[in-house]
Amino acid sequence: MTIPRRRQKNVIARGAVLAIVTLSLVACGEAANTGTEITPPAPLSPTAGEIPEETFQAMATITDEGLDPSNFTGQIGSAFQLVIAGDGTEHMLVIQELVEETAVAASGETTIDFTVEGDPGPLEITLDGEPAGTFERQSASGMTE
Repeated sequence: MTIPRRRQKNVIARGAVLAIVTLSLVACGEAANTGTEITPPAPLSPTAGEIPEETFQAMATITDEGLDPSNFTGQIGSAFQLVIAGDGTEHMLVIQELVEETAVAASGETTIDFTVEGDPGPLEITLDGEPAGTFERQSASGMTE
């Protein structure tokens, strides 16, 4: 089975953009976790709102220093799913401007779904009011401020 040329070009272009963004982040220090693309769920009802075309998922664990990994990146307009493994204590997580105070279960995994909105730039992630990481909003071109 062959892939249509238009789709091949799209896949190649996406791969090239991802490679450039990854290399630039690595050159600047610790690479941010951009997550893994997943298929968005179907809307529950016609009034459920628009579901972004692309959804990305990233995993993190809670450590004494915050989250591991501690840096995440998402493109504006995409859906993001952050899955956090509990450490035996319930915590409250906030992602500045994106996620209001949300409980993270003491055990198992807590999934936090949100859409990346706003202007490009870094946002603070806090656990129980303490800095725990950074979420970088990127424009569709992959640029940040």
